[in-house]
Amino acid sequence: MTMTHQRRAPERMTVAFSDGGSTGLVVFRGGEADAPVVLCLPAMGVRAGYYAAVGAELAERGFTAVLADLRGNGGSSVRPSRATTFGYVEMLETELPEILEAVRREFGVEQVAVLGHSLGGHLGVMLAATSPHVSHIVLVATGTSWYRRVAGIRSMGRFLGLQLIFATTLLHGYLPDWLPFAGKEARGVIRDWGHDAMTGRYRIARSSVDYERALAESTVPALFVVLPEDRYVPESCSEHLAAKLRSAEVAWTEIPPEHFGLEKTHHFRWAHRPGALVDATVQWLESTTRRA
Repeated sequence: MTMTHQRRAPERMTVAFSDGGSTGLVVFRGGEADAPVVLCLPAMGVRAGYYAAVGAELAERGFTAVLADLRGNGGSSVRPSRATTFGYVEMLETELPEILEAVRREFGVEQVAVLGHSLGGHLGVMLAATSPHVSHIVLVATGTSWYRRVAGIRSMGRFLGLQLIFATTLLHGYLPDWLPFAGKEARGVIRDWGHDAMTGRYRIARSSVDYERALAESTVPALFVVLPEDRYVPESCSEHLAAKLRSAEVAWTEIPPEHFGLEKTHHFRWAHRPGALVDATVQWLESTTRRA
């Protein structure tokens, strides 16, 4: 899978969900009809299209990349408001399984790899732990949001920041986009994310699934991509999440900012020039697939 393919224009798909919602997918097809598929999940508040360079790089390396907008963002038909809320459960137990089914049907594959950034990594690793259709999970700048895993004075700063986010969400009925955090988000998403941020454990409201147990029992290989000095996700936070994967093969790679053409680490801007990340992802996927 080392051949370089001529870059194709991305395609767009729409997935209609059983609960009446829908979302958009951006597809970068690999050079072969049977190319392996990587499903890319964005960070909180970020459109899937932001990762277009990631999709294009994966396609040039012979993979089909599918960028999916999460509920409430980008091509999603649902928008958070005081009257409209949702949480992880809608994404993990309706939208992502149905996106997987649509992708499997479209490309004729049994399993896909998932590459998730930040919140996309959280959702991706829980999806991998509960679906037989995920072969690998790549977690980019992903780790627990638990304030106690942040070192020194930053721990108290994160704790106080969390209180501001919770209070603002309670007051408005959703997280408004004027707060410099993650764009406009549903109060249910903030509730589920906030439980991890306050306790270091996943507890998904309105779900009967024990995701902590599912993670402990998951055997899906995982690659953690660490961005050094990431102020949102320090390595200690990634280590806390990785420790939950007691039965899976876990690999690590650290990519310094200069490999992305940056002077210092940025939680988001790596996606503009993602060659180093795609190289690490492809090498790991190929090596773990050969050993399987």
